Amino acid sequence: MLDGAALGIHVLADQGHETYLAIRIIGSVPKRLAATIVSLVPGCEPDTWMSDYAMPERPMAPKEQIWSNLMDPTAAAKLLDEDP
Repeated sequence: MLDGAALGIHVLADQGHETYLAIRIIGSVPKRLAATIVSLVPGCEPDTWMSDYAMPERPMAPKEQIWSNLMDPTAAAKLLDEDP
């Protein structure tokens, strides 16, 4: 929970392929807070975040924001505590 909103991270990684990362925010948060959250994610280019309308394999929840990006495989391995 973060200032009345729930925050989640969804990572899809497949060895030898790009790593997809999505930040989920459910609830109302100031726009600048979402920008601050995505700026803190390692291994993602800061100017390539996209607002999405669905998560992989499921629709959006009510009052949910989704921001996605591709993640550097080495940073993803560290996040997932695995070998790159």
